[in-house]
Amino acid sequence: MVRNIHFGFVVEYVKDIEAATRFFVDMLGLEVQRTHPTFVQFENFAIATDAPAGGGGPEVYWLVDDAVAAYRELSAHAEIAVPLTEKPFGKVFAVRDADGRPRFLLELSRNRPSRAVNKA
Repeated sequence: MVRNIHFGFVVEYVKDIEAATRFFVDMLGLEVQRTHPTFVQFENFAIATDAPAGGGGPEVYWLVDDAVAAYRELSAHAEIAVPLTEKPFGKVFAVRDADGRPRFLLELSRNRPSRAVNKA
């Protein structure tokens, strides 16, 4: 069992990040927490335009303190859907759940490329 795991966010892939951001901010009233040219994060939800790792549907991310240890532990008991990879935003991998969907585990990088939005 992986220790120190908690829900992170769901990523939905969109065609137009600016139009999608306006929709979520102007229509639904969500507040932007972090931004990057290909990624916008709200509370527990994000949109992105880069290539989806999980096949195009929404991706569920769980946050861990140590992705290498979590990978080592889970790879002995679960099918790995996406191998452990170092990305600019952190170390990430995915295991298949009971229905075959990839579930992502992520150790966030301290210096990830998205930037926190200043609340003035």
